[in-house]
Amino acid sequence: MIGFLPAVGSAILAFLIFFWSLLAEWLKLLFVIPFQNTEILWIIVPIWLGWFFSEFFQEKHSTSFGNAISNGALALWVGIDWTRLIVNKLTGHFWVFGWVVFGKFVISAIVLAFGLLVIIEGIKTKKFIHFVGRIRVVSYVLLVFSPIVYGLVEVNGMLVLAIIIFAPVYYWIIEWIDIMTPNPKTFDEDEGSGSKAGAGSLNI
Repeated sequence: MIGFLPAVGSAILAFLIFFWSLLAEWLKLLFVIPFQNTEILWIIVPIWLGWFFSEFFQEKHSTSFGNAISNGALALWVGIDWTRLIVNKLTGHFWVFGWVVFGKFVISAIVLAFGLLVIIEGIKTKKFIHFVGRIRVVSYVLLVFSPIVYGLVEVNGMLVLAIIIFAPVYYWIIEWIDIMTPNPKTFDEDEGSGSKAGAGSLNI
């Protein structure tokens, strides 16, 4: 029993150190690395701005099919821009084709497919689009993968694990902010107009 408590304490300390390392990796990916490179800011800043205004002025409680389709178009466009970047880097001989560049092409293709999926299934009014098409989901995908595609961060197990583990944290922190903050006047005006017109939305 005497040796058990120190062992438990050491295990807890090791877990906390590991968790902090993951959190630091995640925060660095989102908020530090993008602002160390002016080239990526041209795509990161519009993503952040689009997320903020859409989240708090349009999707505070839910997203409509129209908003989701627009968000899908954003993912589609960013995927195209990533592909353009990769091709330009290759043709300019800044990058050499290999497994790393191939992985970036794969990420770009997945995001392109994701954007098309949201657009097509949103037009078909599929219910799951109310979740996967939300701006917070789309923006998270674009924000965490942009530094990887731009070659600003080395992909490793810690990074991938941090992206996966903190994805729901990102989602629910925004949800909590939405709950705690009052509705903007423009949102209430739109909701009132929509209810008078008989419009409805699905809360997620």
